[in-house]
Amino acid sequence: MSAQSFSRRALALALIGSLILQPVLAQLPDLGDPARAGLSAAKEKQIGQIAMRDIRLHEPSYIDDPEVEYYMNSLGRRLAAAGGAIPEDFNFFVLRDPTLNAFAMPGGYIAVHSGLVLAAQTESELAGVVGHEIGHVEQHHIARSVDQSGTATATVLASLLLAILAGSRGGSSGGALAEAALVGGQAAAMQRQLTFSQSFEREADRVGLQTMQATGFDPQGMVSFFERLGKASGPERADTAFLRTHPLSRERMADMQGRVKEGPPRVVADSNDFVLFRAKLDAEAGLPRDALNRVKSRTAMRRQDQAARWYAIAHAALRDRNTVEASKALAQLRDMQFESPFVEMLAARVASAQGKHAEAARICREGWQRYPAARYLLLAEADELLEDGKPQQVAVMARDALVDEPGNERLYLLQAKAFAAQGKTADQQLAQAELFALRDNLPAAIQQLQLAQRSGEGDHITQAAIDSRLRELRARLKDQKSNKLE
Repeated sequence: MSAQSFSRRALALALIGSLILQPVLAQLPDLGDPARAGLSAAKEKQIGQIAMRDIRLHEPSYIDDPEVEYYMNSLGRRLAAAGGAIPEDFNFFVLRDPTLNAFAMPGGYIAVHSGLVLAAQTESELAGVVGHEIGHVEQHHIARSVDQSGTATATVLASLLLAILAGSRGGSSGGALAEAALVGGQAAAMQRQLTFSQSFEREADRVGLQTMQATGFDPQGMVSFFERLGKASGPERADTAFLRTHPLSRERMADMQGRVKEGPPRVVADSNDFVLFRAKLDAEAGLPRDALNRVKSRTAMRRQDQAARWYAIAHAALRDRNTVEASKALAQLRDMQFESPFVEMLAARVASAQGKHAEAARICREGWQRYPAARYLLLAEADELLEDGKPQQVAVMARDALVDEPGNERLYLLQAKAFAAQGKTADQQLAQAELFALRDNLPAAIQQLQLAQRSGEGDHITQAAIDSRLRELRARLKDQKSNKLE
């Protein structure tokens, strides 16, 4: 590339970067006194929430699956609790991406790429990576990087947010987005915040190993997985994005190995949920027919591997609309008496694909009774009841569940669907308004409430609720606008 064409491209990217930063700046919280460098826990949480909202709404690789969410949050929050943190302060999610990567965002949001999950040979290896990322969050490494830089300006924080979003996207679009911000003059700031120092890495290792030991995982899993990453070469090394933001030195590996040797040796079996969670991500990789042929060709000797193979075959067959193959594989899995809520969800999906929605709802209900922590079975039951023409029952289920989970977006979505099926437009719009409010899209929430208000539908209790909520959201939007950065 000539110097002239490079300059033109750099200028174009700089302009793109500045345009991208403007809406990002508008979302950031008020920083207070600019002379006071620092990033409080509240600001960390707000930046993380903004990034997470963008990922959920606009990132195609984000896996919006309650079952995947269930496993990742069960694992992650179990580790966080063992380390003395508040489990609910953390949110874990998976991006469908073949690269080996995981990263922590401000505010306790932790992402894991599907490629890393599939590369983990044991649950302890996956727990090691997740525990390490929890360590970065617990030690507030991003905030401390900002503190050390002494440049907690709006532009730096916007660049940090932009880098997080670009990093979550991977591929050419993510690379271009990150490059635009870099050319825009934020390279040094983002490198400081997103590439951790060796001292921060050792701190995260220490926290990760401690949480693994307290939770009952094998700490050697962290060491073995990081060793494999360090030894990777060729195309595999090129895909190891984890090492670019988590530099791995010999000293750091020696420190980890030394800490593991201090504890007693431990052999930990993988959970059934981990085995099937991993099999699900495997069955969802690639085109349906290719995935089915790939998982069918696998050989399996151990019982858990056999169960994973049958599960993957059934799941891939459903993707390929082959209910006969899915039913046969499910029958094999049932014969093994392999216990996991993943099996119940699979059985419900097979019944649903066969048009047996009442049976699918029953399977979900019975599965939820056996595995009460697997709340996604309740959501799946409601979906099947809607398909079976029972929206009134779903509306009651959603209302009751929202008492325990007022922040569950999927319950409001179910409620809106149930009201729509009953022709209760005002109630539907009220539920949709709550969904938008949870996503912090206040203008859309207010618009839904205004439509519901003008319709005049619903009883006086519903209309009173609409009026009250409209006043609350208008006040909240006004407060947000007054706190926006100039």
